[in-house]
Amino acid sequence: MRELRDILDAFGALRGDQTAILASVVHTAGSTYRRPGARLLVLPGDEMIGLIGGGCLEGDLLEHALRVRASDEPTLVHYDATAEDDLVWGLGLGCAGVVDVLLEPVSPAQPGPLTALTAWRATRETGALATGLEDPWLGRHWALHPDGRVDGAPDDDLRAALAECLESGRGRQLPAAGGRVSIEIARPPLRLVIFGAGPDAMPVARLALELGWEVELSDPRPAYAQPERFPGARVVCVPSGEAVAQMAVRDDTYTIVMTHHYLHDRALLAGLLPSATPYIGLLGPRQRADDLIAELLEEGVTMTEKQLERLHGPAGLDLGGDGPEAIALSLIAEIQAVAEGRSGGWLRARKGPIHDPLLP
Repeated sequence: MRELRDILDAFGALRGDQTAILASVVHTAGSTYRRPGARLLVLPGDEMIGLIGGGCLEGDLLEHALRVRASDEPTLVHYDATAEDDLVWGLGLGCAGVVDVLLEPVSPAQPGPLTALTAWRATRETGALATGLEDPWLGRHWALHPDGRVDGAPDDDLRAALAECLESGRGRQLPAAGGRVSIEIARPPLRLVIFGAGPDAMPVARLALELGWEVELSDPRPAYAQPERFPGARVVCVPSGEAVAQMAVRDDTYTIVMTHHYLHDRALLAGLLPSATPYIGLLGPRQRADDLIAELLEEGVTMTEKQLERLHGPAGLDLGGDGPEAIALSLIAEIQAVAEGRSGGWLRARKGPIHDPLLP
């Protein structure tokens, strides 16, 4: 998520006469470092923004990018590390997977897919992007916008496939009249609202921002609600009873309650439990969470089992460790797992590939 932000910022800084090379993962199979939608931008001075292969592909991709820059034509690069000998092309991939990367020239006059990706990010909406992988459609793009508009869809089949992928939330690759087409789902960055801006909230905000999340904090105490303490985040000073409404908590908003003040936390939970947030993290022991819920019920606050399932108290994954930074890691890891529908267990115990396969 941070990667796309950095790419869009770097692209936006290009002069009108400058061209960069955009490398996009458009297909994967087996075990791979990144999934479709991962991107890397090669700037005019050969600086690379982003990461596709954990460092093992980037040098080779730079060589391809130089050729694309010279030809001004897109190209598809195919990496296959499924052979028993890991040292394919001398790159030592070690992932035993297949990766297809599209490299294309982009400029302010011809931004390729970056126009749609910029617009969706600005409005925090999800869109579907189709990319041609073979001639005569190699490097062509078609975008299904959240409002139903389709940019340049060539036929009804592709239009229907874009709509299907957007509805399911999963990309796919499919045959088309102009050759294979890859469809990816572009989602906005995760939005995190932290209720409580004490010292232990600082590493939580820093880690979330490092991941590219949008971070906002609310605290009723003016001494804590200081924007300079949380660079890159939005910070407001709001009474706890008004904070949930003021922070516009929606179904795309993940929340952490960490004021460490019983009455503040109770007022916040009263607003968060009926809200649409998919995650409520509450710091403190389990008994404290149980006591807060019991008091809210006594006060007549109604809550369903489904609403209570979103409450994680105590919040965080069981990682061990101590101190604000370790606690922040535990909290952020749990939110990441919830957002991706994962349990947060050992990868070595996972059955099947690490990443969910694309739709057939």
